[in-house]
Amino acid sequence: MPVKSERSVYGGSVPRVTEEYRAARREEIVEAALRVFRRKGFQAASMADIIAESGVSAGAIYGYFASKTELVHQTASRIVGARVLDVEKLAASEPLPVPAEVVRVLMTGVQRELRDPRILVQLWGEAMTDPALRELAAGVIDRILRTFEDYLTVWHRNTNGHGETEAAALAAEQAPLFVSACQGCMLQSALVEDFDRDGYLDLLVRYLPR
Repeated sequence: MPVKSERSVYGGSVPRVTEEYRAARREEIVEAALRVFRRKGFQAASMADIIAESGVSAGAIYGYFASKTELVHQTASRIVGARVLDVEKLAASEPLPVPAEVVRVLMTGVQRELRDPRILVQLWGEAMTDPALRELAAGVIDRILRTFEDYLTVWHRNTNGHGETEAAALAAEQAPLFVSACQGCMLQSALVEDFDRDGYLDLLVRYLPR
């Protein structure tokens, strides 16, 4: 990523960091943080671990992120944002997949990003006593809830023939069930040694509202 230079009053060349460079460096740090979180979990990971993993100086990393909590926020936002894009792609499919398939898409994406579901469950536990993490967790749940509402509205309108108002009302009623299905999948994957994740997701297709 190029770093532009400007002429100083002393005749020398002074590097000017571009927004593209800063964005790329932030992304590198987030990737390093995610690798550390995968290995150690959110609680055990320290800024020193992330600094070592990223290969940048402490001064440089704190220039982008003030704390580990801020990095957790950024990592979670990126993961959730990618999952929302996955669902939007699913919503463009013809024919439109049944709503329970959204759970499968979300869970597959989260598993791919985090690899170990215990990391997420640990974050939920910490959110009970950490206001900043509680706010983060609540924001993530709200975004996933709205993602289900949007998908279900399209489903009821296009597949079941409901008008926009009725479709949106049904979606608002049903969306929390789908969020709970996601949470149940993550929790059982983390705690139940022989949990059949694929079987669980298949049963959701059969039993969740459509």
